[in-house]
Amino acid sequence: MSDQLPHYRECNGRLPGHSENLSDWENEGGSTCRLSAAARSDSKQRAVNSEPEIALLDNLRLGILITDVDGHITYCNPACGKLYATLVTDLLGTHWCQTIDERDRAATLDRWQETRVGHKPLTFEVRMIIGSGGRIWARYSIARLPSGQATRGFIHTIEDISTIKASEQAVAAATEALSRERERARVTLESIGDAVISTDASGRVTYLNAVAEDLTGWSRDDAAGEEFSRVFRVIDTDSGQAVCNPADRAMAGLEIVQMPPNCLLLRPDGSKLAIEDSAAPILDAGGCLTGAVVVFRDRKLSREHTDKMAHLARHDALTGLCNRVAFAEHFDQAINLARRHYKKVGLLFIDLDNFKQVNDNMGHRAGDRLLRNLSRKLTSCVRSTDLVCRHGGDEFVVLLSEINEPEDASRVAEKIRRAAASRVQIQGQSVALELSIGISLFPEDGDDLESLMQRADAAMYHAKFNAGSRHCFYEAGMQRPNDGPRFKTAANVFQRTSSPG
Repeated sequence: MSDQLPHYRECNGRLPGHSENLSDWENEGGSTCRLSAAARSDSKQRAVNSEPEIALLDNLRLGILITDVDGHITYCNPACGKLYATLVTDLLGTHWCQTIDERDRAATLDRWQETRVGHKPLTFEVRMIIGSGGRIWARYSIARLPSGQATRGFIHTIEDISTIKASEQAVAAATEALSRERERARVTLESIGDAVISTDASGRVTYLNAVAEDLTGWSRDDAAGEEFSRVFRVIDTDSGQAVCNPADRAMAGLEIVQMPPNCLLLRPDGSKLAIEDSAAPILDAGGCLTGAVVVFRDRKLSREHTDKMAHLARHDALTGLCNRVAFAEHFDQAINLARRHYKKVGLLFIDLDNFKQVNDNMGHRAGDRLLRNLSRKLTSCVRSTDLVCRHGGDEFVVLLSEINEPEDASRVAEKIRRAAASRVQIQGQSVALELSIGISLFPEDGDDLESLMQRADAAMYHAKFNAGSRHCFYEAGMQRPNDGPRFKTAANVFQRTSSPG
């Protein structure tokens, strides 16, 4: 064990404060201890390992250590040796913190010092090194021995929770993956050109996308929980009679159904819209019916609707900001103008530090309202010649065209941070956003969008995780962990759409 556990070289395997006035090793009752000479010479004073309770400690399946007041191990039960995968004699006399993984050791030592001077027990979770050189997660508890004990010091209990931690990490990873899939599905439904309405198994509306809101005249908030036939009122053009509910037909037959031709959708304002649609049942993984989805479109697309569709193709459905395709086109124009006029271009990569807390605590609807509010603030902080793009989720990108100095970009970044910090009322609560902003410049940091995006993102990461200002310019050597895969897909999206000037 001594050649496998980490040691403090300057102390020859001992932490500062270790006493060398210890006697030979003793083994009583199946345990292993090291006693002070004073404790051994006093026949009336029984050491910890000679108490009747030690037999109980020896048979516990929970790892038990006893240390002196300085933290050096004087007793180790067999379960602890098994947990550490080493002989208990290799642990005796060493400082208990030597088995703590270096990533957790400094913080653990600080907490240990607090326990030494205080009287409250200490419990924490920590990574520990075992005899094979591997790591385990342990739940560690430390309490001061009662004052009546012959040996002064502390008792430590150690429980291997590696399996629990692995399960927690697996659940967290699965939850994150599910959240990403839900976000992807939501963005997809908001971006497609057809109207989409979904219902539960009882035929009540659960969702409308933006196009469905526009065509039906119902907002998703007003439609939620309403009977589908009330939101989607369809009649035959010739007879004026109501058409059979397509969602009910799809659920009854468990098959995709088409609506009859020549149908009109009746809207709340009394207007009528010629539509065509289809409906399909929604089944869960076990094949059980959970609802229906109805997809429909305007059969006679008006010029107004065509314009709206063109707008959706180039703009984010939630915020109305330009999307990546439009941003890439504008970027090429900005670079060409900057070259022609000997100017600079600034790219600001913005990340919302506390947005996940808002989503988790207040729900996605509140998060959407906050994103729309922020998009308006961002737009108000830049010139009409600049461009704001929702990059995805809680990330935004700002393109500053034809600036003269880096300080111009810095001033805009601070203006944006101050605007985001102004509080807004969401569901009766006052909410403010904290931003981390990374800045890259053309031509200093690159002349193509992929390079400038990667470097602005690296600078943003540096601003987020380093003390000081929450905006940062890119400097040579800055990197974000796993930077390559992060922008591998983005590189395919941000393609040059025009040749350089």
